[in-house]
Amino acid sequence: MKARRELVFLLFLVLLTGCKHQSTTQHALRSAYYWSTSWRNDSLVANRVKGLNKLYLRFFDVVLSREGNPIPNATLQFAAKLPHHLEVIPVVFITNDVMKSGTNGRDLAQNILRRVLKMCETNDILAPKELQIDCGWTLSSRAHYYDFLTQLHHLAVKKHITLSTTIRLHQLSQHVPPVDKGVLMMYNTGDFTDINCTHPILDLKDVMPYLKYLKNYSLPLSPAYPLFSYRILFRNGHYKGILHADNDLPVLAGDSVVVRKATIEDVLKVKRTIEDLRPSLRDETIIYDLSPNHIINYTPKDYEEIYRAFLLPFDAILALVCLWS
Repeated sequence: MKARRELVFLLFLVLLTGCKHQSTTQHALRSAYYWSTSWRNDSLVANRVKGLNKLYLRFFDVVLSREGNPIPNATLQFAAKLPHHLEVIPVVFITNDVMKSGTNGRDLAQNILRRVLKMCETNDILAPKELQIDCGWTLSSRAHYYDFLTQLHHLAVKKHITLSTTIRLHQLSQHVPPVDKGVLMMYNTGDFTDINCTHPILDLKDVMPYLKYLKNYSLPLSPAYPLFSYRILFRNGHYKGILHADNDLPVLAGDSVVVRKATIEDVLKVKRTIEDLRPSLRDETIIYDLSPNHIINYTPKDYEEIYRAFLLPFDAILALVCLWS
């Protein structure tokens, strides 16, 4: 009888702890990326964004012109209004070639911020609270990239805008960039150009070597998890390219078109691992991405599983309490 009472008490403590955890998790931010060249009235996208708090919206890329100057490219076209309940975070992707070119960081920062604010004004988007820069910088371009971020941060502060940047896993071992926060990209962890790499989008074994840097990384981080797939063309076992559409590349007799898809199981396994190591990563969950060609491959339940991954089975705990009381 005493043992039964002790077990009931233990289960009650677990329930209380879980309730506290549930309360925290339910207030965690639900976010997603939208990485496309057009925003339009798409019913699938509209249904997915209803439950979101934040949308990381790619505004444009910055590439080098033939003359070697940084110019905007692939600017997002707005064919519909954005939902007003969403906080929109403009994202600008900058190619590493721009950083390696040694372009003037202050001029680039001024031009990007001016263009972002103009696009927001033109398309009835509230003045952004945050601006994000995405760049696959390397050691050879880090100095120029960090100088650019420093210049942009000075300008953003004057506009009361938080500056964030994407952080790739291998960049966790580097000096922290001069920004307010980062988004940790938990995707493209493997080599999708290798036909023998069956989980190139996300695999825990590819993540593990970088976890030693994660716990004490001094920049506030939010994780971004993949829900997307690739169709990859291989010829004689060699990588030829990614097929975004059937006519992107010529497919010859004997070629292999391989589909690599991020699975819910892979995402949840990684999510549990990194959030146990760094609990603050539970404060916001970001999914990449909600563009129409990706969301058709996943159900609303798939998204919900990732957003609610750490809610405890309270009905089961309550049942056990009742059973043993």
